[in-house]
Amino acid sequence: MKKLLIAAGIFALISLTITDQLTGTWETKLSPKGNVTRVVFKSDYTFEGFINKKPFVTGKYTFENDVFSFVDNGCDGKKGVYKIVFFSNSDSIRFESVNDSCEERRNGMIRTVLGRVK
Repeated sequence: MKKLLIAAGIFALISLTITDQLTGTWETKLSPKGNVTRVVFKSDYTFEGFINKKPFVTGKYTFENDVFSFVDNGCDGKKGVYKIVFFSNSDSIRFESVNDSCEERRNGMIRTVLGRVK
């Protein structure tokens, strides 16, 4: 019984310290045109995007089983759904379109690769 309680306590502690993989600040490398895109995913399921430190997008999202669904302040309120692919020790992400009827956003998202800002 004592071992079971200790194991349950350790499991609870580990599960409380694991954070969601997406929450935090992510950034592109410098583009040939000299732009850097930064996205901040917040724990309240909102996000903000910046190009060269200037705000360009905000929205709300859900993230479950590597599926990122969101509505932002562009694309007339159309929802975008993407699979997020984590790579390089989960410090980088790219997006695979699942369903997004906003062509301009979709074209930008599938070319975007973000690295975690530490």
